[in-house]
Amino acid sequence: MSSSTSYGSGKLSREDYKKQKDLEAARKAGTAPAEVDEEGNAINPHIPEFMSKAPWYMDTGKVGLQHQRKDKKDNSDTSLQKGEWYARGSRVGTAATKFRKGACENCGVLSHKTKDCMERPRKKGAKWTGKDMKADEVVQDISLSYDAKRD
Repeated sequence: MSSSTSYGSGKLSREDYKKQKDLEAARKAGTAPAEVDEEGNAINPHIPEFMSKAPWYMDTGKVGLQHQRKDKKDNSDTSLQKGEWYARGSRVGTAATKFRKGACENCGVLSHKTKDCMERPRKKGAKWTGKDMKADEVVQDISLSYDAKRD
């Protein structure tokens, strides 16, 4: 039996199970050296089993925390390059002089609807007064990943 922790390798005999638990206790106490993964990184013995154990669909049989680390592959599903930003909230051209169909009823901008308007809600909006119309906003079509949208 190897000294590495392999939780998914079937049943252990009573003696092997006791040796494994004693080794884990010694590692937590600091009397035994910490377990090392295939990259040479020491594995913290205080990490709970549910975090250190790889799920069945990612289990390689080797000891390590690779299943917890982010993949080093390039995220090519985003249209923006790393470090680039997009023009958000900037205005295009001049403001309209009268209300246009399909524009925001609050500020008169075609790039969003009334419920998405970030302007202060007016007592009487641009649709009814025709005054203080705002210029349209820059709209860029970007495709971000699930995590990038929420950053």
